[in-house]
Amino acid sequence: MNKLREKLTPKEVLVNARMRWPVIIVIFTSCVDRINFSVPSAQSLIVVEGMITDNPGPYTVKVSKSISINSDSSYRDPVQNAKIKLYDDEGNDEDFIEGSPGVYLTSGLIQGKPGHAYSIVLETQDGKVFKSIPDTINPVGEIEQIKFEYEARTIQTIYGDVDANVFKIYVDANAGTGDNNYVRWRFTGTFKVVTNPELHEAFGEGSYYKNPLPCSGYIVEPALGGGKLAQVAPCTCCTCWVNQFESEPTVSDGQLISNNRYSNVKVAEVPVNSATFSDKYMVQVEQMSLTKNAFEFFRLIRAQKNGASSLFQPPFGEIKGNVNPVNSTDPVVGLFWATSIKGKLIFTYRSDVPDQLTPMDINTGSCTSFLNSSTAKPDLWQ
Repeated sequence: MNKLREKLTPKEVLVNARMRWPVIIVIFTSCVDRINFSVPSAQSLIVVEGMITDNPGPYTVKVSKSISINSDSSYRDPVQNAKIKLYDDEGNDEDFIEGSPGVYLTSGLIQGKPGHAYSIVLETQDGKVFKSIPDTINPVGEIEQIKFEYEARTIQTIYGDVDANVFKIYVDANAGTGDNNYVRWRFTGTFKVVTNPELHEAFGEGSYYKNPLPCSGYIVEPALGGGKLAQVAPCTCCTCWVNQFESEPTVSDGQLISNNRYSNVKVAEVPVNSATFSDKYMVQVEQMSLTKNAFEFFRLIRAQKNGASSLFQPPFGEIKGNVNPVNSTDPVVGLFWATSIKGKLIFTYRSDVPDQLTPMDINTGSCTSFLNSSTAKPDLWQ
């Protein structure tokens, strides 16, 4: 049964309110414990990335200095003027030469051979030495088939739903003759872009005027009614080939199904749009053998990339690799690994796209403005 509320005078209401607020404040503030702790500053570390294969060199080692993963920064400063030497298990060695800041290459004296182990010793300019654990080149099986499957997708934007269609890329492969069959698949996609930098315009004095880019090979000559375009040299930025790389390493855990074969291993997704399929798209997949140590390194990298976007990411180990300090306690992360490589490629064409593509707008910039682009035609482009 509800009780009748006693009617209070305005003065009594004001007094009661004043009495309740201090009680509320005490309750809320008494539930909060202040925690004071100091956060250590981000620590820089040496990052080493390198490999040797059973294909002809040169082989590359990249050395940089990065901020600890506890920091928000992803900047990596190249480590220059280092001394790096490659060793094999037959007593041979070879020096790396710095080709560009932080990038070191061999001259071709040593070529990797299956069944043999390789390592590097790195000495920085300030005398700190790092050494990799020897890694062995294991044999690897062949890629039997590269397949693609079209999937229509859309994404929501502020302008509404936009097409985000893809080709999903799969491989079937033989696992090879090794005992453990640790394998990595590496994807590279390439497409051709053509731009019209001779049609570039600039804005001035209230209107647009012809302003061809210097790399187009065109100039503007005086003419009645406005300037006239005239070609005086070949264009050096009209045609490029753009590379797209895997977003994360694909490794072979749990994918060996029967008869020593890998089947329907998804290695990439290729975006389908008027740029990537203005001509055709080249799909290259490399099958690479791994030792147990290299397999764990790439597996942890994949786990971190997959878990970074998940609120419920699983715990995973610290990424270390096989490079260790010799005469210091400086932190280092990286891998110098040895691998046998077997590759295969296919082309997909605009006619393979079941949906109609929106015509691409004329691009009046340089084709080199595309990420990972080059004006050099790939050797395997047909």
